[in-house]
Amino acid sequence: MAAAEGLRTLSMEEVAKHSTKEDCWVVLYGKAYDLTKFGKVHPGGAHLIYDNAGKDATALFDPIHPKDIMEKLLKPALTMGVVDPATIKEQH
Repeated sequence: MAAAEGLRTLSMEEVAKHSTKEDCWVVLYGKAYDLTKFGKVHPGGAHLIYDNAGKDATALFDPIHPKDIMEKLLKPALTMGVVDPATIKEQH
């Protein structure tokens, strides 16, 4: 799979390694974001970010936020890559 926008392709297993509040990656709409620092200032509370560290949180995120909010709020360097959909399992 070619990564969109020149981003590297990641597996969910790689994303799952970043599952603490000190190292927090969250997947939204197929992209992994490093939300380690953002979690501390998230308007809805840090726990919502950190509870989903290392996971795909799109289903929780989608009803509340505009789809493009990540590109508006976060620096491009915080987009860690595109997740290979074949690696997303039920536990993610």
